[in-house]
Amino acid sequence: MFPYKSKVCVSLATDSVDRLPSLIDRAIQRGADYMEIRFDNMIYKDIDHALEITKKIKSRAIFTLRSKDEGGFFEGDGDEQISLLEKIGLTKPMLLDIEITVLKKDKGLRKFLRDKKIPLLVSSHNFRTTPNISSLLRKFEEMSKYSNYVKLVTTARNSGDNFKVLSLYDNNINTNLIAFAMGEHGISSRLLCTLYGGSPFTYASLDNPLAPGQLDIVLMKKIYDRIGKNLKNK
Repeated sequence: MFPYKSKVCVSLATDSVDRLPSLIDRAIQRGADYMEIRFDNMIYKDIDHALEITKKIKSRAIFTLRSKDEGGFFEGDGDEQISLLEKIGLTKPMLLDIEITVLKKDKGLRKFLRDKKIPLLVSSHNFRTTPNISSLLRKFEEMSKYSNYVKLVTTARNSGDNFKVLSLYDNNINTNLIAFAMGEHGISSRLLCTLYGGSPFTYASLDNPLAPGQLDIVLMKKIYDRIGKNLKNK
């Protein structure tokens, strides 16, 4: 019997808070296990309204305010980003996703997260390449000092890069690791991170991909269901 049910987190982004409820409803209807709410895609400018809308699903959501340097849309300065992250974090989502670069340079934010016991997903996104395995391991070790939930994402330039990223799972025991590669060459790692690595979830899109190589949730669920049925019948 297939021993593991892969879980999928759907990334949701809109430049209109009024469209957010319909996106959430559609994600649930299409089988999303979790949702990533991208507050950086302009809805941070109406943050109170956005937080009120997402209150009902926060226990199954990752809240994110992604900077442009990390492939996001947030255009404010560092102080505004920290202020918004703290406000978003106080709602106590399932996980608050913050980039390692932000955490490293702001001791006050780290203390705030600890004092308020805000569940943290520390993340890193490399949109250029996939470093060698030793560099990936050093990065992972650095990130895991901040949280036992780590998201380490690279960009695959060839099929071999998938195996570099997935090798992070080989000796991982205590960390909830989400590791895969972006781009067309990295699609297999988006699927295999849950199957091979036991990742708590992987990411999918609702309609248009928000990151290179991101699959639609319907297609991703279909692939996982087919894999599960085939293994169950062995």
